[in-house]
Amino acid sequence: MKGVGRLSGIVQESSLYALLFLLPFSKSAIEILFGVLLLAWLADRVPAATRAETVWRQPRLHSLAWALGLTLAAFALSIPFSDYPDTSLRGFVGKWVEYLLMVVLAAELGRRPRVAERALVALAWATAFVVIEAVSQELLGAGLFLRHPLKTYYRMTGPYENPIDLAAFFMVAVPCLTAFAVTRRRRLRWLIGGVVLAAIGCLGRTMAFGVWLGLGLAAAAMAVAGPPALRRGVLLMATAAALSVGFFLHRTGMFREIVTLSDVGTADRVVMWQAAVNMIKDRPVLGHGVNTFMANYLAYWVGGERQPRYAHNCYLQVAAETGIVGLAAFLWLLWVLHRTLWSSIRGDSAEARTLLVGVWAALAAFAAQSAMDTHFYALRQAALFWMLAGLAVGLSERLAFGPHTP
Repeated sequence: MKGVGRLSGIVQESSLYALLFLLPFSKSAIEILFGVLLLAWLADRVPAATRAETVWRQPRLHSLAWALGLTLAAFALSIPFSDYPDTSLRGFVGKWVEYLLMVVLAAELGRRPRVAERALVALAWATAFVVIEAVSQELLGAGLFLRHPLKTYYRMTGPYENPIDLAAFFMVAVPCLTAFAVTRRRRLRWLIGGVVLAAIGCLGRTMAFGVWLGLGLAAAAMAVAGPPALRRGVLLMATAAALSVGFFLHRTGMFREIVTLSDVGTADRVVMWQAAVNMIKDRPVLGHGVNTFMANYLAYWVGGERQPRYAHNCYLQVAAETGIVGLAAFLWLLWVLHRTLWSSIRGDSAEARTLLVGVWAALAAFAAQSAMDTHFYALRQAALFWMLAGLAVGLSERLAFGPHTP
């Protein structure tokens, strides 16, 4: 049984690292690797002894476990009232159950020695390849790997379908890797720092104003909560971001549009938000059914493109689909996650806590920026958030109680 457990652990960790590395480039890789990770985790839970060792038995995580369960229950409660029950059931199982299971599985792995650090190495490699894809798209007119053309938006999209998704990936990766860099020795620190600076340069080229604000929030959070070494890294990160953003705003002449919020994207969001609010007014308690916003959108259309669309505000969309009950449960989950991580951040500047500050800041930026976009509803962005959230939970438990070796 020990040999089976050891093999299961290797499979789980390898799947985690491969998922983080391939996440920007392949949706199917996320699904396949998550399936492998889940099966290996279930195999590891066959012996009664390993079931008893789960990190989720720790009293400190009971409130988070309850928040995960109640969020799923609240979302499931909307399904019987959905006008599209099949769509709701598929979305519930294929999206939300999978996403929240990612937290459960990643937390188990994050408690193990050096897993979080190796996961950030995988994220650093992924970021480097995303930068290569984005830069080659800029220089050659199409990406080197996936061949997405620049002319689609005339802004960098890299391996993603639109520039905001690329920017969101960098918004999460940059704070995590900045914290990781300051904990490494000189040569590796400069290598990771170079990847961070290159990512920031590409982030400016996406012209994604909301994501820039999200990164600014992450920088402020790290400056407040991080040790002095991290604050110096944040200062360098913020300076590079300001120069990159300023350069591309000047080059494209979009400064006035960005500052006055008069660009087309902002106008589109206003009408989508109006549609979402009207949906909420119609069914305020349990909503129209999880995963049905696009199916119901045209019935509440008030302007803009006349086609099914997301709300481009994840919290309005959660409320429209699952009602005030679902939104309250979801917000409580995010709050308990924040509180769990924050309790491990305060009062120490150890290496692991520095890493935790970076991931916590990235998650906070993601949650804030989701009020202006679709990140919780997009597979690659959502998978990145929930996997990192789980790893951060596991890392926080490692800080509280020491590493766990299966």
